[in-house]
Amino acid sequence: MSVSEGPLLCSKSKVLKKKAPFKIVFTSAICFFLFIYPGLNAKAQDSTSANQFEYNLDQCIDYALKHQNDVVNAKLNEDFANEQVLENKGKLLPHANINGSLIRNLKLATTLIPNTAGGNPGEKIPVQFGSKTTSAISGQINQTVFNSNYFLGLKAAKVFTELSTHNLDVTVVGTRVNVTKAYYNVLVTKEGIRISQSNLDQISKALKDVKAKYDAGIAETVDVNRIQVQYNNALTGIGNQQRLYELSLQQLKFQMGMPQNDHLELTQTVSDFTTEQVGNIDTSNFLLTDRPEIAVQQTQIALNELSLRSVKLSYLPELSAYLNYGRNYFSSSFADIYNRGFGNSALGLTLSFPIFQGTERTHQINEAKISLRQSQNDLDNLSQRIHLEVKDAYTQFINNNASLKTQKENMGLTQGVFDRIRYKFDQGVSSSLDLLSAENELQLAQSNYIDALLSTLMSRVDLEQALGKLGK
Repeated sequence: MSVSEGPLLCSKSKVLKKKAPFKIVFTSAICFFLFIYPGLNAKAQDSTSANQFEYNLDQCIDYALKHQNDVVNAKLNEDFANEQVLENKGKLLPHANINGSLIRNLKLATTLIPNTAGGNPGEKIPVQFGSKTTSAISGQINQTVFNSNYFLGLKAAKVFTELSTHNLDVTVVGTRVNVTKAYYNVLVTKEGIRISQSNLDQISKALKDVKAKYDAGIAETVDVNRIQVQYNNALTGIGNQQRLYELSLQQLKFQMGMPQNDHLELTQTVSDFTTEQVGNIDTSNFLLTDRPEIAVQQTQIALNELSLRSVKLSYLPELSAYLNYGRNYFSSSFADIYNRGFGNSALGLTLSFPIFQGTERTHQINEAKISLRQSQNDLDNLSQRIHLEVKDAYTQFINNNASLKTQKENMGLTQGVFDRIRYKFDQGVSSSLDLLSAENELQLAQSNYIDALLSTLMSRVDLEQALGKLGK
């Protein structure tokens, strides 16, 4: 260290001593931040990992048709059926294979032959034929010329593809129904909270007024306590409804195939959905073919018809062609096994004609006929059941819609009664019992309205499903 550096270091030492408290505070702050940073980072990741969605009903349905597991699996089944069609087509193409062998005979087989060379044919002498080492390589191409099962299988695979497509349509309709009902349930629950909050505001104002009267010596303690109890119950009821609202949102996300930690906000309210126009639908002119279940059953009948035809055509022969080529190698050692080979090839036809296999096919034909008749009966039963579903859904909707109009009118009337009694209570004409009785009647009317609203919306979905309108 030079002499010139001495005073400088001394001055630095003094500066450091003066800044020591700041350094300790700064170091402590860094340690504290490093300690809590992983937790903050985890919370930040949790908040950013949740997606934000603002959807209406159509957007919720579109999301479900892309992410809901049942729909995804139904689409995979459709892809699987397409692969089966290609598989059956591949059976009609040529099939080629190559075979090879390498054999080292540890001891050649011995056989007995007449001793013709020694002039004594009656004598048997032992001899060994073959080589110690043999190898063979061959290739063959097979081509099916005629096989009834192959051609019917190809047609059946195409029909099975149609079946998977119709099953997808059924799954899509079911998903639409589930999402729509869950969506309506969220909206109705939210509407119930809005009505209950408005009712709570009325009770809160009444409680505030009666407390003011009590302080002025006009009201009694029992009046304050009665309204306080009503207020407490209303406040607890709203808390319960809030929790039910959160649960209904979780149920909607489940029906949509949306992760539960994602945030979903609905952009519509109950007032965006009117029910009066649905009551004018003419249910007598709907088509059974609008229901995807009909197409599914018709396709099942087609498959059973092909199955019957396949059993009947099993009496026909099978014809196939083949072409092969190979080379055989012989040697006494491994070293020169492939020095010399002998080729062979063949081109031929193979015909297999089933003549008699007991009574097995006769019973198989009878079984296929029974299955076909059962599927036809199922179609008739399905048609009758759909007609009944339409009538039932239409009746339920009309009844619920009429009940909704009545309950909406009743809610308005009870609101008017409550307002009049509330006015009389403020003027000191009515008692707190009259006010609470009117409040209870209003809450009952509001509850009946919410129930009728939910029933009407749900029955509308059932009617649209029965008419085959939700899959379009």
